[in-house]
Amino acid sequence: MGDADEAGGRVVAGRYRLRAPIGAGGMGEIWEGYDERLGGRRVVVKMMLDERPGELWPRAEALDIRRERFLREVRTTAAIEHLGIPAVYDAGVSDGRLFIAMQLLHGRELQTLIDETDHEADPLHVARAAAIGAQIASVLDEVHRHDVVHRDVKPSNLMLTPGGIVKVLDFGVASLLGSGDNPRLTQVGMTVGTPPYMSPEQALGNTIGPTSDLYALACVLFEVLTGRPPYADSASRSHQWHHVHSDPPRIRDTRPDVPEEIETLLIAMLAKEPEDRPDAAEVYERLLPFAFRPGPDGFPPDIADLDPCLPFVRPMGGRTRRRGAARPPAAPPSPARALTEREIDELGARVEGLLERGLFVEAFDVLEGARARAGDPALANDMAFRLATAKFIAGNHTEAAALFAEVGAYYTDRFGPDDDDARIARYYLAQSRDELGDIGGAVVAFEDVAGAAFDPSDEAAVDRYLDALASLMRLYAAGRQRDRLADAETRMRDAVRRYRPDDAATMLADVDAYLTRLRRLLDGGGGETDGVPA
Repeated sequence: MGDADEAGGRVVAGRYRLRAPIGAGGMGEIWEGYDERLGGRRVVVKMMLDERPGELWPRAEALDIRRERFLREVRTTAAIEHLGIPAVYDAGVSDGRLFIAMQLLHGRELQTLIDETDHEADPLHVARAAAIGAQIASVLDEVHRHDVVHRDVKPSNLMLTPGGIVKVLDFGVASLLGSGDNPRLTQVGMTVGTPPYMSPEQALGNTIGPTSDLYALACVLFEVLTGRPPYADSASRSHQWHHVHSDPPRIRDTRPDVPEEIETLLIAMLAKEPEDRPDAAEVYERLLPFAFRPGPDGFPPDIADLDPCLPFVRPMGGRTRRRGAARPPAAPPSPARALTEREIDELGARVEGLLERGLFVEAFDVLEGARARAGDPALANDMAFRLATAKFIAGNHTEAAALFAEVGAYYTDRFGPDDDDARIARYYLAQSRDELGDIGGAVVAFEDVAGAAFDPSDEAAVDRYLDALASLMRLYAAGRQRDRLADAETRMRDAVRRYRPDDAATMLADVDAYLTRLRRLLDGGGGETDGVPA
């Protein structure tokens, strides 16, 4: 499966650490993982079936040729740039197996949306179906320009992603047309596709072309609008038989609200002869006007940011929440076995190692998973604290600030405002706000830190207190608040004399130098405003 068995998962091609399996199919296994060469970026790694020379491929040379064809076709597809196609990062052979490393997507399969829709009482609005169809047609138009045919367009190979972008997945059975010595990946004579969405020529095992994908798209749109594909199999008639022999059904018999123009288009796309069907560019143009028509606000609120109309009605703003709009609540984590003490210790060491290597994304995922499995609120809060710290180290200050605020509130509510962990959380909340340029929020947070009681024998607590005062001096200087700067200066000098008597002379000299720079800033002269050296 991979090049090595290492802590945290196997590694493929020396860089892709496999985290967890997320699927399997006729071509192999699908894993979620991390690209450790690029800072732990999340990826999907598809491991092809472990091919060995056998009856169909008796010689190693033949297996090598097949692999080279596969990699050549993957590279051809990867060269196609389109927002609706997941990025392919890498492909090759690792530990004797073909693999592809691809973009990890978040969202919902179109099949899931279809299955969860009440097609009798609350069917999907025509505008959204048209938006889905137009986006898929745009992708197909681009791949067809590169002489690539997908050959397996179906709801489970389509995904709604944040911003409403529809992604066309799994080009693993795609075919290159007119490629000379670069024949199709699949064996000659093999029927590829999924029966409810197969074109007549595909069902018969004949040569397929670009309009075969448009036939499948018509079947998909029919199902999006009605909840079922255009043809149903039975004991006497299979899907393939209907594709070859049955007349296309009229969708308005089931959905009278579907415009006649869309019904006419679907019938044309379901034509028996490939040359009688429109191409992808025409399908896009004919669906586009309907994607702009306003629909009801009935898209499920938990996936509102997946609405396929967003790219048409709110270009470049699909993922931007409207002012005042509430973010839908996160789904509760699935039940899992609670963490053991040993796992907690191992987790800490693993996260520390990941952070030292700069693999922040993987560290975040480990801590998020541990938080979900914590088993009790105290441990969950501890994991949130660790996650906030990791976010801070990685420079994700917006997320770190939110987590530190949550953690600090938990400790304050449970143990009081003078709890040491509560003070630490408030200190890093202040630091996060400062890093974000939130001067007002940082001042409030640093004043909270400077106003809290602490143990003078705790060196770390004294350091945080002095740093909070130094930060307040800088922020008051930046805000031209001379009176508050003077007050912070007085508190700083008193604190140095009280808590650092042995180093007071040196530290007060540093305070003087620091104030000189700050006053230059106040007077408009610029200059450095670094923290007070300790």
